[in-house]
Amino acid sequence: MSWPLVLKLRSRGVCASVGNENSGETVRAGPRIMFAAGGTGGHVYPALAIADEVKMLNPAAEIEFVGTIERMEWVAVPKAGFPISPIPAVAIRRPFWSLANVLLPFRLLLCLWMSWRIVRKFRPDVVVGTGGYVAGPLCLMAALAGTAVAIQEQNAYAGVTNRILGRVAKVIFIAFAAATSYFPKQKCVFIGNPTRRVLQQRIDRLSALRYFFGDLNVDGHEDLEVVVVMGGSLGARIINETMAEIASSLLEQKRGRYIIWQTGTINYDSTMRRVGSHPRLALLPYVDAMEMMYAAADIVVARAGAITCSELLVTATPAILIPATSVAEDHQMKNARAMAEGGAATILPERDLVAERLATVILNILGDNAEQRRMQNAALRMAAPDAAQQLAKHVLSLAS
Repeated sequence: MSWPLVLKLRSRGVCASVGNENSGETVRAGPRIMFAAGGTGGHVYPALAIADEVKMLNPAAEIEFVGTIERMEWVAVPKAGFPISPIPAVAIRRPFWSLANVLLPFRLLLCLWMSWRIVRKFRPDVVVGTGGYVAGPLCLMAALAGTAVAIQEQNAYAGVTNRILGRVAKVIFIAFAAATSYFPKQKCVFIGNPTRRVLQQRIDRLSALRYFFGDLNVDGHEDLEVVVVMGGSLGARIINETMAEIASSLLEQKRGRYIIWQTGTINYDSTMRRVGSHPRLALLPYVDAMEMMYAAADIVVARAGAITCSELLVTATPAILIPATSVAEDHQMKNARAMAEGGAATILPERDLVAERLATVILNILGDNAEQRRMQNAALRMAAPDAAQQLAKHVLSLAS
């Protein structure tokens, strides 16, 4: 979608902010809250969870998101029922001397100018940044406009953008106590990571399986074993490649064993060519209904992003975590260690990720019902199921 088309759609009200464009006046039916979230599910889904709770607490609240048209938020946010305005992503390419960085100053200026226009048009009472390329420019422009800014840091290690925004934010919501070392402590509020309310709904396991496999010919729940594999919203190539070596043997070992596998869009075709089809294998590029995946799962093989970890805790799902090694300050390993030390997960470092090792860890947990129960109970002790609601209350308080 081109920028002229996006702007034309906004002028026709397809994704426009609420207001009277002719008079410049805005009819305020309730508090106005803007969310800056983009890039990955780890940034977008926390914002959606908070926004959902804001609407439940105050149905008159007017909410707008800001994101980029190239990333997942452009689909996920409207699907959740919220309008979204576009700004271009500004990312530093590596290596720094890459030719792609030549235009970086101009793209940054464009992004700041568009952020200023969006803030001045919507006139939010508060802007909430949950991360991604869009959060920095929009929150900075909001602060310059005199709007209250709040940021939500999902990890124990705070990224550079949030550390900068911490200087202008009124409130900094943190999920790990260790994150306070990167911010002014008087601004920090320790709540936990927000997760969507739908994840806490009770879903019948067979209904969840039928969501992925259609009608199932099973006699009962006792013989079922379900392995869920996911590498975050964008997928993880190394997990896909390793899992591809053992998927067929895992399925053939037991008739009641199923695999639900989110590959990521980029890796879907290559994984499909390697694995092929199987009646008890659901191979998918992306899954919107994460609540169905967790409801079906006996065990999840996943990265250790902060939101993935929070969802595993709130759904009490035993997990094998494979932290990404390419992230800043190895923060996924820190997330995974917190889970493992609490008893809710097993860590399998990337350096040890070979097919035989992964198969052994999966089968050891599947074959030990007592260990599964211990991991489930540990997850429930660590979970923060009301984090989204608590965050929404703070946001509404800032807005008023």
